[in-house]
Amino acid sequence: MADNASIDTGEQTTTPPKGTAMAETMLDTSNIGIGKGREGGYACVAPAGTDPTAYIDMTKTLDELCKASASVLKSLGYVSEDGVTLVTDTDSNDTPDWSGKTIDSQMTSYAESVEVMFLESRESVLKCVFGDSNVSASGATTTIRHNQNFSGSHLYVFDCVVSATKVKRIVIPNGVIVERDDVEYNNSDLAGYKPTIKCLPSTFFDGDGLREYIYDTAAA
Repeated sequence: MADNASIDTGEQTTTPPKGTAMAETMLDTSNIGIGKGREGGYACVAPAGTDPTAYIDMTKTLDELCKASASVLKSLGYVSEDGVTLVTDTDSNDTPDWSGKTIDSQMTSYAESVEVMFLESRESVLKCVFGDSNVSASGATTTIRHNQNFSGSHLYVFDCVVSATKVKRIVIPNGVIVERDDVEYNNSDLAGYKPTIKCLPSTFFDGDGLREYIYDTAAA
């Protein structure tokens, strides 16, 4: 028999066609984890109308982005242990048939907002919560005016770690604070500012109110 002759063993082998994707893993622990603030900064803010494109680069931390554009992007400092909560509000209109069974359901409204507690009384936080024009500094004294003029738009960016190798960035180009929780001053809890940031549609995001980006450091 020739050296290069093949031997039929009766076993069938299957070779995936060239270019065929590998089967997806049914269970993957790299996709699960507790959402924690990312080292290098948790939250930043920029003026209304700021193009968010430069802040989508997740190879850079928020600290690095702030240093690169110090005149525009400002840190919002520490965030409480509750982190960031994404809230979705929808309404629908159900259509029943003659028997009362619902045969159609149409969404009539959709809105998203973010709830977060900022722990620092730094200028960037105060201006977001109380309004840009309501916060002024003179020497060592900061004056905060309390009135209804606090709902100006800003660009918000939040960073968190969502698994051992993955980080998530939340970008809100047109965020408006519409509600503020009470601020408590007592001898047991850290004082903080907890606004609700409504994510209004943005032309930068083709009408989306916010976008999330997940970056896998292991795949980079």
